Amino acid sequence: MSTLSSYQAIASLPSGQLDIVGDIHGEFEALCQLVEHLGYDAAGRHPEGRKLVFVGDLCDRGPDSPAVIRMVQNLVNLGNAVCILGNHELNILRGQRKDGNSWFWNETSKGDEKFGVVRSITKAERQPILDFFARLPIIACNAELRVVHAGWHTASAQALAAGPFPSLLQFFNEREQHTSAVMERDRFFQDYVAEQQRWRVHVSDQSQAVPFLKATAYMRELRQMANPVRVLTSGVEAPDSDAFFSGGEWRFVQRVRWWDSYTDPVPVLIGHYWRNPQSESKSDALARGRDLFAGIAPFAWHGARRNVFCVDYCVGARFLERKGVMAPGQTRLAALRWPQRTLMFDSGEQVQTSGFVANAGS
Repeated sequence: MSTLSSYQAIASLPSGQLDIVGDIHGEFEALCQLVEHLGYDAAGRHPEGRKLVFVGDLCDRGPDSPAVIRMVQNLVNLGNAVCILGNHELNILRGQRKDGNSWFWNETSKGDEKFGVVRSITKAERQPILDFFARLPIIACNAELRVVHAGWHTASAQALAAGPFPSLLQFFNEREQHTSAVMERDRFFQDYVAEQQRWRVHVSDQSQAVPFLKATAYMRELRQMANPVRVLTSGVEAPDSDAFFSGGEWRFVQRVRWWDSYTDPVPVLIGHYWRNPQSESKSDALARGRDLFAGIAPFAWHGARRNVFCVDYCVGARFLERKGVMAPGQTRLAALRWPQRTLMFDSGEQVQTSGFVANAGS
């Protein structure tokens, strides 16, 4: 593992016109089509001086994660793009085998066959990818806009602003160790241990009727919210009242609509949360726990001040189209053009977003 002298968790977002690209999830063909429709050349140059910004989750589930990563890394190295870290990159950095990421270890994980044929990498190709992921910032921002993968959380952002740190993983692991010590002293810890001993072997088995594990939910929320990297890359979470199966495992905490309490005047662009491009609610095939966009128009800004926008339009589920579970065209890769606030899709379709309120109530 190469040694990095320091890690900057917060990057400067270029001023001027931007194209913020949502989660790609290994859909290399869609990425190439989108970048072409946006007007960029192979080196990421744009005749109008626009810049590409990627919100993370470059990899997993799709057919060619390595090609996506190589392309984005090249654009970043040329100075023509900015990319931030998503939770899927973080999983790989941490060596976590998760739903859809067996391409990285060139192994077949149980359940990953549902994604179809995907390009894997050799052992020699892993380290350059890890080095690239380890350099990715968590936040990219300027005075006019904030870009973060999953959620803006002021306390977490402030913790990262105290950097630089020796490395992303060192910061992450130190937070995890501290949280583990807190959890072990908690009065619910023994209940949590008992639940894990009883149900751990069934957590990845959808056929098992796993009940809601109250102590596990409590501990999962504690671990999630105590680590700034977790919060910003996978969002604010809170216990639910029922267990649900998502991402290859039974879960006991739900994602929270953090934007409903976001009152800062600076707009925020995010990915992470699958958004249905065709309606205000998700189909069963796209459901992953609570539908956070129920009642929100597909192309509308959202949140307390109508200044948050999720640009993830479910391209991570395109494998379902290839399998015939969903009709073609229901998943899309999108980029939000800033400051125009227009969406461009990999199909070439353009849509004007709605409801944005600049500096509302300020």
